[in-house]
Amino acid sequence: MKIIKQALSVLAVMMASVHVSAANVQTGDNAALNHFIAHLKQVNDMETHFEQVTADPAGNALQSLSGTLVVARPGKMRWQTEPPYEQLVVSDGQTLWVYDMDLEQVSIRELEQRLQDTPALLLSGDTSEISANYHVSETDAGAIDRYQLIPKDNSQLFDYLEFDYKENVLAAMRIFDATGQITEIRFSDSQVNQGVDQAGFTFDVPDGVDVIDGRYGR
Repeated sequence: MKIIKQALSVLAVMMASVHVSAANVQTGDNAALNHFIAHLKQVNDMETHFEQVTADPAGNALQSLSGTLVVARPGKMRWQTEPPYEQLVVSDGQTLWVYDMDLEQVSIRELEQRLQDTPALLLSGDTSEISANYHVSETDAGAIDRYQLIPKDNSQLFDYLEFDYKENVLAAMRIFDATGQITEIRFSDSQVNQGVDQAGFTFDVPDGVDVIDGRYGR
């Protein structure tokens, strides 16, 4: 489930691609929020490779994995990790499929319609709820422009998120959770607004795979 939540959090920033200059000091919610929304509105689709490392509060690596991520408006995603942690997460904007190859199991559920539960909804293009759900700040960290989003709802699984942009491209994000663990995801070879295969956002359940269907109260 941790990988699933991380994948959904990643979607919060996949529409960002345009570098916005920041001052050398942290800016307040209004300016940072406007800059962040501008990022989100610039990208219609993105395909990228990622390297993900989760570390404990002391900085010791707990898990490392890599894979590919494809996203597109509105709310579509294909997140696939490579061996030895093979998992596929697919969303067509309404339904979410999580396929665990090792367990030969697929979980299906509706994509939550609350922004505070599923940051993926930022992909839909409806950015009106961002200010209601997050405190947004912006810091110039040398060659990196860094945005921080702190959820206003204290019940979230993460304390805050950080997004780094370098040379007009989203370079990394970090998820800081309540246990003190930090998950950093670095992106490379990103292709933005080049068009993606829409067929990749649907999933056909393989024969012989166990299905856990959590849609519509099932």
